[in-house]
Amino acid sequence: MSRRLTRTALGAAAMAAVLVYLSPRVSTQVTVLNHDTGPVGLGLALRQLPVEGSMLYVTAHPDDENNGVLVALNRGRGLKTSLLTVTRGDGGQNEIGPELFQAIGILRSEELAAVHRYDGADQYHTRAYEFGYSFSVEETFEKWGKDEILADVVKVIRMTRPDILLTMNRDGQAGGQHHMGSARLAQEAFRVAADPTRFPEQIKAGLRPWQARKVYQAGAGNPGGGAAQSSAGGGAPPQRPVRISTGDYDPLLGMSWAQFGTLARRNHLCQGMGQTESRPGEAGGSYSLYDSQPRVGGDEQDVLEGIDTSLRRLAAFATGQEAKIPTLGADLGAIEASARAAIEAFDARATQKTLPHIARGLGQVRALRTAVAGNTLTIDARAEILWRLDRKERDFMKALELAQGVVTHITVPDGNVVRGQTFDVMAQVFNTGTEPMSVDAVELHVPQGWTASLKQGQPVALKYNEAATLLYSVTVGSNARYSQPYWKRKPGPVERTGGDIYDLDIPEHHLLPWSPPDVTATVSYTAGGAKAAITAPAYYRYDGPWVGGEKQKVLNIVPHVSVKLTPDIAVVPLTAGGKKKEFRVSVLNNAPGGSAVKVRLEAPSGWRVEPAEATLNFSVEEEEMSAQFFVTPPARMTPGEAIIRAGAERGTEMFREGYQVIAYNHIQTRHLFHPAASKIKMIDVVVPANLQVGYVVGTGDDVPAAIRQLGATVTMLSPDDVAFGDLSKYSTIVLGIRTYEKRPDVRAYNQRLFDFARNGGHLVVQYNKTAMNQLGGGQAGPPPGAFGGGGPGGGRGGRGGGAPPNSPYVPYPGGITSNRVTVEEAPVRVLEDGTTEMSRPNRITAADFEGWVQERGLYFFGANDPRYTDILAATDPWAFNPGEKKGMLTVAQLGKGTWTYVGLGLWRQLPAGTPGAYRILANLLR
Repeated sequence: MSRRLTRTALGAAAMAAVLVYLSPRVSTQVTVLNHDTGPVGLGLALRQLPVEGSMLYVTAHPDDENNGVLVALNRGRGLKTSLLTVTRGDGGQNEIGPELFQAIGILRSEELAAVHRYDGADQYHTRAYEFGYSFSVEETFEKWGKDEILADVVKVIRMTRPDILLTMNRDGQAGGQHHMGSARLAQEAFRVAADPTRFPEQIKAGLRPWQARKVYQAGAGNPGGGAAQSSAGGGAPPQRPVRISTGDYDPLLGMSWAQFGTLARRNHLCQGMGQTESRPGEAGGSYSLYDSQPRVGGDEQDVLEGIDTSLRRLAAFATGQEAKIPTLGADLGAIEASARAAIEAFDARATQKTLPHIARGLGQVRALRTAVAGNTLTIDARAEILWRLDRKERDFMKALELAQGVVTHITVPDGNVVRGQTFDVMAQVFNTGTEPMSVDAVELHVPQGWTASLKQGQPVALKYNEAATLLYSVTVGSNARYSQPYWKRKPGPVERTGGDIYDLDIPEHHLLPWSPPDVTATVSYTAGGAKAAITAPAYYRYDGPWVGGEKQKVLNIVPHVSVKLTPDIAVVPLTAGGKKKEFRVSVLNNAPGGSAVKVRLEAPSGWRVEPAEATLNFSVEEEEMSAQFFVTPPARMTPGEAIIRAGAERGTEMFREGYQVIAYNHIQTRHLFHPAASKIKMIDVVVPANLQVGYVVGTGDDVPAAIRQLGATVTMLSPDDVAFGDLSKYSTIVLGIRTYEKRPDVRAYNQRLFDFARNGGHLVVQYNKTAMNQLGGGQAGPPPGAFGGGGPGGGRGGRGGGAPPNSPYVPYPGGITSNRVTVEEAPVRVLEDGTTEMSRPNRITAADFEGWVQERGLYFFGANDPRYTDILAATDPWAFNPGEKKGMLTVAQLGKGTWTYVGLGLWRQLPAGTPGAYRILANLLR
């Protein structure tokens, strides 16, 4: 048994190297897909053996990348590929669930991990928080802190040492300026990374300067691309764009690189990426050279033109020192010859034919590494060559694993464990190859403060289809860190927090998609006469959905009890002083066996809590119970905010937080912790009595909870309710965000909803994307294999300039535009002050638009038909989003009732507790 390496055990430079190697892959997806196993996996791994080239792709958000290009360069051409996604997409919309802000950032990060199981890229993130759609690069840099994020980009370049960089287009006169910002940062970092005087703390920590050869920016055929041109400011003469072909058919993958990229890309589910497979044919992305060092002159045919990607290139790092290691070139040539011999020997029906060549190449790499390590080369030359030989050793070990048919599984009986819990870890090593092998050692790695010991089993020699099984007993440390993001956003205003940038709980994990797993095992074995090792995470396996088969997730450390107080936001009208309000404390027991938990609420002075305490008696793990409390506010209140906190006492320990589970079938399960607290908003809001509201869920939002907080009765309408139910019992029916895109029943029975309004009801439609204009024609999104936009809000409708196409789901000619107002403080102008929406029962004033978060709204309505009335308008301050935007709140009389379109971002404001949003919502409910 050994401990996980920590900063106290390794120098900073060594730690950086360990994290670069382990974390982008080990910490993300556990399940290995078929194309990375067996003969196909071996064939793809062999392609990388003779290649020593790499590429770094820099984008702004998850889903900005061209996955076909990543497949072409990695799977097809054998390059090492890395993707630096500057943000985690925290400000995006969500088409599959209610996650927003940091929660959707986690979801989108995990979707990238699922994507990379196909395209093969390693993933990195900066500290930038995606604060929402932007029309200004200047705003983007101001909110992120340009120097801080530039330092992160430079650090990734120094870590991955790419030959070429691909970026998005730096120029554009439209929205999505995060894209342009990410490109400008990467293009500046191209030269900054080579300057040891810039960000010298990185050099002091063990990283070395690095000058990549070329940097390109995206053109046609790429997300965030356009008519990309070389810039004289970048130091590159104008050239024709270079095309990276992705339409080539790959016999190992059984499809083209573009098609395989589509399989990767469809994992961006929360951003609505198409699930239809693309077809064979010409495909690719164009890139224009922005800068190069040394200068490139004349047109190019390939992005790697003029770059040596063979193993022999390592000799160039010792230029002028040949006498110190005269056999370097020959030794590199011998390694490359072994790699190519393995490729020539590849036989899908007999993978063992490659074993002698792989084993020989692995031995040659190690012998050369020993020679270089003991040589008198300069420190920089020695470090560069050794870093690349270490990487090549891992390539050969991966090929050896696949050629031999070594299969490793490290499993645990429970996906969640608590501090102090003892559990078993089973390590199984299978030999599926025809050649014998031996398991030499299995070493379990656990964090400091944990213990691990071998219970049974031992390393053994394995013949065909034999297995070695070792069982370990592991005890979680008493202070083990709960499994959660290592990055956290600072609460509070920008002037106090420093901007839209994440804090790091664990600085050592900076840039990684997630912290490395807590429990891993290293299996050392001998095959084909060569020794190798495999490091794999411990995982829990369980039944997935009936169409998905087995699911796997890494081990999570959780508290003994998880505590949640609902509602998250409680609204108390000023007229409700002295009236009881219900709260519920939900407690999830994660501890094995039974326990008693005492639950209490803490309220501000002058507030009364009943009962004072409740006891919950648990008998089994994963049992959940709740306690009901009533809180009575003072009889007289003023507008403001109060906090109610919940605590659950188990033994001598008090638990005051719980975790949100972010789990979908296509991603790894992750937890996001929240304090067990409720914000009480004392609001001067009047709500009509006895409101009966029907709610139709679209992609998912928290608006129903907000309506309930106003005192209305909310009924969630099923497809049968929409099709056949009695709608007349509701005074108002509210459609959740993007209902028409998500609910075929709503599209099919839209006339029933219109009839509801014609008969005197009030139909409120929250925002839909521009796809609502085309849904009647059967086209709900971009064509198969196409890119439907870059970051959040990448819609396809026009901005201004007349009415959009007519949607078949609105009462009169009109439709959805991609107009939006991104500045949450943008001034709002009331166009129709006397309408019910602005005056009854609450008079809406400028104060109601104060304290908003992220944006005013998006996907506004557009029409020239006079039967529509625009109630509000707002103006962004950005040159790339000119003019006043109407359609953020639009009303039409429909028979005896009304139809209302709400482009205002109430769905964001209500969960954030924005008082004015509740007052506006109350006016929409009748």
